[in-house]
Amino acid sequence: METNLNIPCQVCAVTSTKGEITPLWCRYQTDQGELIKIQIDEVKIAGAASGTGNRFFECTSYGEEQKQVFLLAMDMPSLKWRIMRRLV
Repeated sequence: METNLNIPCQVCAVTSTKGEITPLWCRYQTDQGELIKIQIDEVKIAGAASGTGNRFFECTSYGEEQKQVFLLAMDMPSLKWRIMRRLV
């Protein structure tokens, strides 16, 4: 079941010598002010990077409670990240 979110988040990522981006974890703040950190265990490129658009990553996290799959988007011009939707 997909859930649209569009939540601004902070992402820690690494880049390869070829310029490939791999997110390692992300965190976001809830409406109550709590910081939630999600460790990313698997990453798949979910869309081709366009010159001025977004780059999308399908991320999987195997947390203590359950498996989470979500779509991260990086806005290329501003380098801002968002959790766009929860896939599982």
